[in-house]
Amino acid sequence: MPVFAEFLLVAFLIYLWESALWLPKRGFVLRRRWIGGGWRVMVPGRWLATRELGVVALLPLPPDAGLAPCGGFPLVCDDDGGIFSETGDGDFRATGATGWDDFHWETPRLRVGGVRVRCQSPLVVEPLRRWRARGVAPAAALRRIWRCQLDERRARRLLRRWQLVSSGLRWLPLLLVLGFFVGLPGLYLWGGPWLVLGWVLLLWGLMAVIACRVWWLGNRVFPAARAELRMDALLSLLVPFHAMRALEIVSVHAFAGVHPLALLVATGDLRNPWLGKFTRRVLHPRPENPGDEAMKRTVLPPLDPVLRRCGVAVADWDVPPVLNDDPEAVACCPRCHAHFAAGPVACPDCGGLPLVPLR
Repeated sequence: MPVFAEFLLVAFLIYLWESALWLPKRGFVLRRRWIGGGWRVMVPGRWLATRELGVVALLPLPPDAGLAPCGGFPLVCDDDGGIFSETGDGDFRATGATGWDDFHWETPRLRVGGVRVRCQSPLVVEPLRRWRARGVAPAAALRRIWRCQLDERRARRLLRRWQLVSSGLRWLPLLLVLGFFVGLPGLYLWGGPWLVLGWVLLLWGLMAVIACRVWWLGNRVFPAARAELRMDALLSLLVPFHAMRALEIVSVHAFAGVHPLALLVATGDLRNPWLGKFTRRVLHPRPENPGDEAMKRTVLPPLDPVLRRCGVAVADWDVPPVLNDDPEAVACCPRCHAHFAAGPVACPDCGGLPLVPLR
């Protein structure tokens, strides 16, 4: 195999490796469907994961403009002011935090009491700093943050702003990919190495334009993530594969402060099955699980008004499924909708939650 062909093969393999986002496992990633509209909800870590992070595969050819990494907010509180953090497997653990002195930002983790939570962006922590400066108690601040996270009107504004500010990055990475993997070998075969050298300088100029755009977004649009985006701008200037994925990298910060439910409701995707799963998880906390009860106390009050503004209600998703083709199934779990035959009275996967009869 010629040396230039080996170079292109290695470059393509590196590009495939760069075509992935490492995100906290507790978050969600929304991607626009090409056919039928709506969103597809993906969970980081389905293909490859560590203890805290999971991989989300991107489309092989940029730009992946329909991507929305929504991490949500990792903290909830109960009526007594106790604060719980969400883990990568969707469970909750008590933090032991009692005041603002127990909150510390250690990039890229938020330390709350004795628990460290991995965050996808500093924009997740920015509301905590704002409410702390105003003198609001931590529990009250968490409830206000969740109210903003679930507000579909705010999600609509954030989506509109992202579509506006990302317009400069929608086609530049695509031109860079085509110029690198199509134009570069074509010019090498047609004109020789000197023409390739001039083409490489042109591609580097395109990388510089992408880096300047990312730097501007960090300074003007997402100032809370300025340090992270400046580093991404520097990498985009030096590494072509990083510049090819600049749009998706910035989207991690653009959607860090919005919950996926708000984005689904704001875009009218009310038939998405993930809405039912999330709503049932909030409505039916697992018995003897204080974290689930804190989730219900924190999320349910702002969730119901959001859905009612769109003509639906929380109870619309709290309906047992109809009888299926299994003649032995007579009951189901109200939380996970697992089917059971006659005999069991509780769901073992949901902490002994009582079953309900099928319709």
